Amino acid sequence: MKTKVKAVMTKKLVTAKQGISLEAAYELMKTKRIRHLPVIDTKDDIVGVLSQRDLSEIPNANKIPVDYLMSTPVEYVEENTNLRSAIFKMLEKKISCLLIVDENDEAVGIVTTDDLLWYLAHLLRRETEDAPLLSAINMQTIGKVASELSDMGL
Repeated sequence: MKTKVKAVMTKKLVTAKQGISLEAAYELMKTKRIRHLPVIDTKDDIVGVLSQRDLSEIPNANKIPVDYLMSTPVEYVEENTNLRSAIFKMLEKKISCLLIVDENDEAVGIVTTDDLLWYLAHLLRRETEDAPLLSAINMQTIGKVASELSDMGL
């Protein structure tokens, strides 16, 4: 069975209204401990995404609206999308998050590079627990190769 995006996504979507200041957006992101903030219009439709990286580029942002820096168009996938496909979309578009929508095109979550790293760490932990002997052998082999490379001055 292939892993679906909905198994990895963050379900509690934090959003900001279009027109709020970058300073207010920054405070919201800091308080909620998030790095990607979907921006919604008056109809609650997502019209952009503001990232923490966007905010780091603008000094003195207290009066500038989020509309100035948010990324558009918003990239998204359906919640039953294969996780691998979603990852490739993020890589191809060079983006660090995807919004997740249900069958009615309603936003139900977000997948970020952090979510993917947590998932990978979980898989690697499970892999290590399933094969501790193999892991130890690989570490010995890697250590031996590293030592030999070091002896050769590399």
